[in-house]
Amino acid sequence: MNKTLLFTLIFASMSNPLIAQAMDNHWNSDNAPSNFDQNYEYRLDQLPTKGGLDEKSHRGWADSYWPMVKGWIADRWQQVPKTSFKDDKSPKSASQIRAMSEGSINILSPAEKFDLARGRFDFPLADGIRKSLRRHGKDWRGLCNGWVQSSLNYDEPGPFVYTSPGSGLKIPFASGDVKGLLAYYHAQLDDSSGAQVGLRCSKKSQILDINGACSDMNAGAFHVIMANEMGIRHQGFLGDEDQGPEVWNQPFVKYTSYEDAGSRKYSGFDDHASPGTAMQVVMHADVTFVNELYHDTHGDEDMEDSDHVAPSVEPVLGTPKQVYRVDNYAYTLDIDRGGRIIGGKWISKKHPDFLWKQNYKAPGMRTDRDGNPDDWSILNELVRQATAYLRGK
Repeated sequence: MNKTLLFTLIFASMSNPLIAQAMDNHWNSDNAPSNFDQNYEYRLDQLPTKGGLDEKSHRGWADSYWPMVKGWIADRWQQVPKTSFKDDKSPKSASQIRAMSEGSINILSPAEKFDLARGRFDFPLADGIRKSLRRHGKDWRGLCNGWVQSSLNYDEPGPFVYTSPGSGLKIPFASGDVKGLLAYYHAQLDDSSGAQVGLRCSKKSQILDINGACSDMNAGAFHVIMANEMGIRHQGFLGDEDQGPEVWNQPFVKYTSYEDAGSRKYSGFDDHASPGTAMQVVMHADVTFVNELYHDTHGDEDMEDSDHVAPSVEPVLGTPKQVYRVDNYAYTLDIDRGGRIIGGKWISKKHPDFLWKQNYKAPGMRTDRDGNPDDWSILNELVRQATAYLRGK
């Protein structure tokens, strides 16, 4: 979603939609686990059957996906009554800003608060977002790719009051404000390298094409990545859990897998078995991922006129607001004579479209679209202060 790297990879797959998977169950270069890591364990009996984030982790938190139709982080999400970001106007004079109470500042958007924190009373970030998002966008488009990266790379922020060094202005930041700023930075500005396994399904008509992008990602590759990342390393990973043309990125944080009793076959393999297959086994995996803070309580179809997306003032981990979903995947694994997974095939209709990852890079100095210096390093200090409450635990 609105990510230079991610869509570079996605557009490459869209330009040639039927190259995703070979005729057999063995993964090709687009689906190879080695795209993520060259040092994975592939032996089935050496891979843990369950795993996930460390129990003491403060990561894997839920958040809004900051939909485009609501203005990304130009949304004054705490303001009551609610207004459209298209109609909001930031205060334009320093005297007007200094006269604002903390309560008045608190209802400003994350973008406006960030501008104030860095002493930019001309609000370049907030105004720039408003101008760029005048058109009506699809309701599923937002900053989910920035949220999911931040959810796994940062401890969950809490609310705090930031005192701007230059102006002395006190700026209240909610947990959701800091999450939104992280989501925006890593979705729109982060230019670090990354990798992808599987290709994007871009058309509904491709879903039933067994050799198309919508047959991705390879089931054997998914099991290898899942068991290595969550089972051995206790790390989450990122993926599009929607098999269709929309992209819904989620942080995958936990799994339990088990073998279908009596399913092992040592001959009579299916017609698409990977070359070198010595055994096939049917597997199931209950996979947990974090869902958006998205509450469809009214049944409204037009998200622009609803308040379903709900950033949070307080942290949500360990509370009922933290939203998880568990999907059950069923698939066949192809195993060679050395016990190594060499491919697989989906049995369940539900499975991830593709997995991806971005190498972490802390916010820093950038150049904006007009060639002017644009310093985002202050976001690191906001995160430090927002997570200070965890250091006492």
